[in-house]
Amino acid sequence: MNEVRMKKRILSAVLAFLMAVSLVPVSAFASTATYADAFTVCVTGGDEDAKLDGASVDYTIEVDGTKGAKNTVTTTDGEAVIQEMADYAQDIADGKAVTLAYTVSAEGYDTVSDRAAVTDVTGNVDVKLTVKTPDTVNVTVTKTGNGLVRINDQETETSTVEKGGDVKLELIPAKGAYIQELTVKGEPRTVKKGETFQETLTADEDITVSVTFAQEYTVTVTADKGGKVLLDGEAVTEKTYKEGTEVELSVAADDDYQIESIAIDGTQEDIADTASFTKKLTVDKDTTIAVKFIRVYTVTVTYDSQHGTVETDPAAQGGEVEAVLVKQGSTLTIKATPKENYRVSEVEIDGKAESFDDNRYVKGTPFTRDIKNITAPHTIKITFAPTLQTITVISGKHGKVEYHPEKVSYNDSVDFTITPEDGYIIDTITVDEADVKANVKRATEKSYKLSLTEVQRDTKVTVTFTACPQIDTEHLTALDGITWNSRDAIRRDGATFVFANDAKVQFSAAADETGSETGIKGIQLIFADGTTSGGYDAKTASFTQPAAIQETKTIQAIRVFYGETEIRVAQLADKKLEGLKIVVDTTDPTLELAPEKAHANDYYNKDFTVKVNGINDPDDYSGIQSVEYWVVKDRTETEQGTETQREMLYTYTEGGDILQELKELSFTVDAGKNNSDNVVIYVQVTDRAGNVSKPTEVPVKINSTSPTIEIEFGKEKPVKEKPVNVVKENGTERGYYDAARTATVTITDRASTLDLDAVKFDIKAKNAAGNDVSDPVTISDWGKDVPGKVSCDVTFSGDANYIWSISYTNRAGLSALADKDQTKMTYGETPYCFTVDKNAPTGTITANTYVVGVKDPTSSPAWEALIDSEHLAFGVWANDKIVITHNEGDETSPIKSKEYFVQKFGTDDTKKAPLTVDELDKLAQQKWTDIGKTTEFTPNQQLVVYLKITDMAGNVTYLSTNGLVVDNERPHEEFTAPEIVRVSGLTNNKIYNGDVSVVVSANDPAENGVYSGLKQVTYTVYNMGTQTQHDTLYSWKGNTPPCQSKENMGFTVDAKKNNSNDVRILLTAEDNAGNVTSMEYSIKIDITKPIINIKYDNNAADSGTFFRESRRAIVTVTERNLDTAAVQVSIKNTDGTIPTISKWSKTDGNGNMDNTQWEATIEYTAEGDYTFAIACTDQADNPNEPVHYADGTVAPTAFTIDKTHPTISVTYDNNSALNGNYYNANRTATVVVTEHNFDASRVNITLRATDDGADIALPTVSGWTSSGDRHTATIAYQRDGLYTFDIDVTDKAGNTSVDFTEQTFYVDTTAPTLEITGVADRSANNGDIIPVVSYSDTNYDDAQVNITLTGAMRKGVALDGSYADQHNGKVFTFKNFAKEKEVDDIYTLAATLTDKAGNTTEKTILFSVNRFGSTYALSAATEQLNGSYVQTPQDVVVTETNPDALQNIRITLFKNNQTIILQEGTDYRIEVRGGNGQWYEYIYTVLAKNFADDGVYRLTFYSEDAAGNIAENTLDTKKQEIGFGVDKTKPNMVVTNLESDTTYPLENLTVSLSAGDNLLLQSVVVYLDDYSKAYKTWTAEEVAAIVANQGEFTFDIPGDSTGAHQVKIVCTDAAGNEQTEEITNFYVTTNLFVRYYNNKPLFFGSIAAVVVIAGVVIALAAGKKKKNDKEK
Repeated sequence: MNEVRMKKRILSAVLAFLMAVSLVPVSAFASTATYADAFTVCVTGGDEDAKLDGASVDYTIEVDGTKGAKNTVTTTDGEAVIQEMADYAQDIADGKAVTLAYTVSAEGYDTVSDRAAVTDVTGNVDVKLTVKTPDTVNVTVTKTGNGLVRINDQETETSTVEKGGDVKLELIPAKGAYIQELTVKGEPRTVKKGETFQETLTADEDITVSVTFAQEYTVTVTADKGGKVLLDGEAVTEKTYKEGTEVELSVAADDDYQIESIAIDGTQEDIADTASFTKKLTVDKDTTIAVKFIRVYTVTVTYDSQHGTVETDPAAQGGEVEAVLVKQGSTLTIKATPKENYRVSEVEIDGKAESFDDNRYVKGTPFTRDIKNITAPHTIKITFAPTLQTITVISGKHGKVEYHPEKVSYNDSVDFTITPEDGYIIDTITVDEADVKANVKRATEKSYKLSLTEVQRDTKVTVTFTACPQIDTEHLTALDGITWNSRDAIRRDGATFVFANDAKVQFSAAADETGSETGIKGIQLIFADGTTSGGYDAKTASFTQPAAIQETKTIQAIRVFYGETEIRVAQLADKKLEGLKIVVDTTDPTLELAPEKAHANDYYNKDFTVKVNGINDPDDYSGIQSVEYWVVKDRTETEQGTETQREMLYTYTEGGDILQELKELSFTVDAGKNNSDNVVIYVQVTDRAGNVSKPTEVPVKINSTSPTIEIEFGKEKPVKEKPVNVVKENGTERGYYDAARTATVTITDRASTLDLDAVKFDIKAKNAAGNDVSDPVTISDWGKDVPGKVSCDVTFSGDANYIWSISYTNRAGLSALADKDQTKMTYGETPYCFTVDKNAPTGTITANTYVVGVKDPTSSPAWEALIDSEHLAFGVWANDKIVITHNEGDETSPIKSKEYFVQKFGTDDTKKAPLTVDELDKLAQQKWTDIGKTTEFTPNQQLVVYLKITDMAGNVTYLSTNGLVVDNERPHEEFTAPEIVRVSGLTNNKIYNGDVSVVVSANDPAENGVYSGLKQVTYTVYNMGTQTQHDTLYSWKGNTPPCQSKENMGFTVDAKKNNSNDVRILLTAEDNAGNVTSMEYSIKIDITKPIINIKYDNNAADSGTFFRESRRAIVTVTERNLDTAAVQVSIKNTDGTIPTISKWSKTDGNGNMDNTQWEATIEYTAEGDYTFAIACTDQADNPNEPVHYADGTVAPTAFTIDKTHPTISVTYDNNSALNGNYYNANRTATVVVTEHNFDASRVNITLRATDDGADIALPTVSGWTSSGDRHTATIAYQRDGLYTFDIDVTDKAGNTSVDFTEQTFYVDTTAPTLEITGVADRSANNGDIIPVVSYSDTNYDDAQVNITLTGAMRKGVALDGSYADQHNGKVFTFKNFAKEKEVDDIYTLAATLTDKAGNTTEKTILFSVNRFGSTYALSAATEQLNGSYVQTPQDVVVTETNPDALQNIRITLFKNNQTIILQEGTDYRIEVRGGNGQWYEYIYTVLAKNFADDGVYRLTFYSEDAAGNIAENTLDTKKQEIGFGVDKTKPNMVVTNLESDTTYPLENLTVSLSAGDNLLLQSVVVYLDDYSKAYKTWTAEEVAAIVANQGEFTFDIPGDSTGAHQVKIVCTDAAGNEQTEEITNFYVTTNLFVRYYNNKPLFFGSIAAVVVIAGVVIALAAGKKKKNDKEK
């Protein structure tokens, strides 16, 4: 029957195939090579039939006209696979007509729809698509003016685009232009000035655009303060005008100002009127107008014209009040000339007065002053006053005279203060030689006063001093006329007397023999520290006595007053004695305590020693009386405490040694007596003067009581806890507990030494594996309920095996320990070694089934808990046996026991229930059996096996199997389940974006021709495990015949209910026999559009769209089915660097995973102008929602990144600085800013300008000129001043330039002011000589002032005077040149001042000082001649200077031993200069003929002046003695024992020579062989010594000659005359050969003899030969 059926099926298939071939118009061809086992649709397109990727194929499979599977697929490499076609193989085989209806579409191609008959499920259909011809529209832009038009990023004004597409239109004005008018598609648009227009249009029709660009230019106005600058009557700093606009510029200066300059685009305008200016301008470019105003000021000069005149430059108008108009920054020169006998005494400028207390500015030397850099009105007042009279004071030694003023105006008064040195009194006082001592009054204790009134001439005051009479001080206790209480001293040491601390020592006048006073008015004690007692009281103008002492003092002297100026002195301090020292001992003695080091933390825990060191009665001591100590315990503010120890360590014995110090003392502090924290040790020292040291206190803390530790378990429990089991472990019992344990730890210790941080718990807690248990113990805070005790609870709550101990050392170093060895003070069983185990053990029980003696490897179920009645089932079956195995474990305790119990059931039991825990607990113990490793159960029985596991802590665990059956009589049944034969519309794992239609077919196969029929067919839809849909597709009602198969049962999967990637469709078919078949599909449904969120990390935009930092765009796509390759990101950058999007990171969502987020970042790090766009479609073809940008996002799609900071370069045309930043020429700065996004309004230039502290006009900054990214401006610094320049630049992105270092510099082109007054140039002076050097400069440099005073005789003279500050400089006033003979000289005073900018002023004057007669100066040649020897005589020139004419001039020449009075006109000549108020100069020229002969010469010059002064150049006060030598004769020399051409057979030859000179032999030099190097030299000193002793000059020549020697001897005298002698060709040697060779007669004679002898021998030999020849 089966064979017949098969044959029929084959025949049907063949017929169906033939019918399909004949009927279907389009056929499916054979499979392709790529998808050999699948049905494909192959898509090509275009003229070249290229394979198309991404083409969409929508298809439906029909069987016999009935629609089946429906789906959409996409081509890859030109092919799309129809997966469902494989499900229709049987239909084709059955001869059914299977047709594929399809629609193929691709972007840019026409869509093709068709049908194809399918005869092979692995075949294919070829589809060719035709390229679509798009419709187009025209875009036209009509442009007027200067601007750029871009259509779709192309620079063009016309374009043809695809209809319906997007058109990107950009209109960009040129620089300075803007969009004035704009219409798009006939609609007017408005665009802000300076902005571009950008819009994307839809090309649904032709687009026309009209745009007008208008050009504008900016006029920029900069102006100083001081006036108004108007453009068309409007005050502006910057204004924009349309090209060609005519503008009127008007400039007007304010009051007190003038127009200084007007520059238009850098070109200076001619200014006819400094008050106003107008000009018409046509704006055809950006224009800069720079206007400068200058301030003008009035300077008022006031003076008294009766006493002098004042002139100004520029000149002023008026008489005594002159007004001068001066421009700001210019200089005003003032010249004030006093009349005769008047001087300039004060110059007041703007209320600031400068006074002159000398006659420096008089008629001949007027006052001049330059007021530079005028920046404000000035008021100047010149004051003239009478000239000053000079007061000259001559003060003798041992005192001083002070007076004020030193110079007085006519008829003024002067006061003198006369102060003798200590030990001296006034001897004489004269005024212009008149004695005025009677007019002297005592002013203070040491000084006197003299007053002179109506001074009308220069005045001379002379004061001399004399030593005070002395009082005998041999006996300190009995001074002449003075008595004092020395016997009250308690100790004396020489001149030191020590008194008690309350003593009073008095010195008073002693009575004479009659008992009356001795005439003493007062006594004054003078102490070494500079203080005094007694004496004269200036306030009361009276003397005091007695003089008393109540503190330690050293009296150096006692001054006794007998009258107004008469004083006697007792001098008590000398080289042997420092003075009489009176010691009132009020100083407490001192000591130091040194306890031994505390044992721990400043605590002592046993007896200790205290040392008393440094016991000393300091200074001049009275001696130590006693040393005592005592110890006090527990003293408080209200309680005295307890004195525990007291002892006297030392006591002075009367008459014994008085000790200033004691060596170390010591005592012991008893720790037992002083066991307290409050112990104070006191030590006190008393000296013999009654001084008691403040008790030295040393507080100490003592604790000698050790702490204790008490341990108690279960303190709070009513019943003491017991262990479940106790086991010996390493000699120690371990208890096992099934509950936590708590130990109460109590430490007894003094509260002050209690240190809870020092309590050490050593707790080891391990599990059964020996591993540490984490945090098993809790230790409570310490409680302090009982004084001296602290407690804490240690709770062992964690399951663990414990061994523990506790130790403690208190702050006093005392210790306690509690561990397993402590029995006392420990309460509870197994306190230190125990186990806490609160958890039951674990285990498994396994049933191993055996079938026919063989273990079933697929059936070995295991259980880890009790089975309950709900889950009891007898599903474990074996026909041979069941073997029970088991495993047990415990994390903490060992297992104590393992037992089992068997519950058996009968086969006819209707109710089978397992045992509960309560029932198992109630089982008698004898029912439990120890279980072995395995336990067997044999047929036939039904049972449940229970396992009981008990650990050492008593914890119990029950396990059981499920129902077990051991049965070797089990029956057997057979059955056949129904089938689900076809499902269409579902493809596993496919993603759908809408509802899914499903068609199901089911069949119940027949077995041996019998089937029960389908009972029901159902479907269930699960969304993420939750049932969302369920229905019955078919159900047999029972009243109809059974149905074997059911076709095309359809249902729809609801996309909204099942919108997830976890959609399971369960199809179930059940037959009437109870057999069930299920089929499951998994699909994905996605109806949610992707959501794109963009968030930028940087939204700090400047200027709208400019950023100075990188931007990171965080792109988040919320989508569960995202193909990241389908995310389309478009980024453009004008600078070329295009960032790429990063790899995507995925964050899984929850629920249906629609909130799954894909995140990527775009790093905009490169600089440039960016545009950005993004779009995506998910795998279900859902396009994204509109892109969402995070709140606060700025410029998301178009922006500029500029991270480059503007750079600033400032250069100067003048870089020649001195002193760091001073320049003596004008400077021009060129400022260059390099920046791409430059904004001139964001350039901040800060300028400050001052001169001499006053503000001046700021330099003008030019307008900015640009070349690419380079922007330039200039600043001209054209006047003297201190300038400060700073700049900072911010670009459009907000990038700021690197902080510019502020530049400060000075421009100073003015030389300093320098004057020398007080002494006239080339003047002679015999009165007061007080030169004054005055110098100043705005940039004055004190280090560059050089003042030198040089004397013709004194050479360099140290400056002696004082400096006084003046405005921007100083005045150096010399002290009056001392009226001493040594000071007379001719002086050159030179002063140089260089300011900080290098400007230099120099001045030099020449003057002479001659108060004591003539001064002498030698000419330069005479200076050189003086003291020397010469060969050629020369004139001697000497200049003698004197205030008066000279007479009795005499010049004396000393020639060797001759004295010659020279005659004027014959021997010398005189040239006289000066006279008529000038000093006389006598220039003497002594003629050279006077020195023609060799000899030593000396000249003296003698003269007398009209005052009778005698001058001579040889006087000590003149120091100009003149002496020299003339020597034209060479020295003489004789060599006594050395000759030329001689051999000396000696080991050494000592050569002797004699040398001399008619005046002075200077040197003798010997040269041996090498004349370039001296062989022997005698210095001038050595030569003088030999000549003085009439000795000889000797030198040695060694006897090792191998060649001839030569010697040159040179003698030179002091005048440079030389005498030379040479000796040549001589030998000094003992070598015979050398001597023989160098004896030429002998040497050549020997050679001749040898030659003769040789000739004779030869002749004889020849003759003999001839003779022999003849004989032959």
